[in-house]
Amino acid sequence: MHPNFLREEAARFRGMAETQEREASKQRLLKMAADYEAKADARGSELAASKSAEVAGGKGIAKEPDASA
Repeated sequence: MHPNFLREEAARFRGMAETQEREASKQRLLKMAADYEAKADARGSELAASKSAEVAGGKGIAKEPDASA
């Protein structure tokens, strides 16, 4: 899942926690939000490393058009 999606879901869980009256439900939702934030951070790091490897490997680098053509 994309990190932005995970962060949006975490924010949604935090919002739901604010409306809960039962402390157990509130804590469960806040734990879910923290888990989703952690997954987003991990996935974001994976994507950044992947992009870095692509650039280092020559992918994603624009090349000048051949002038002799």
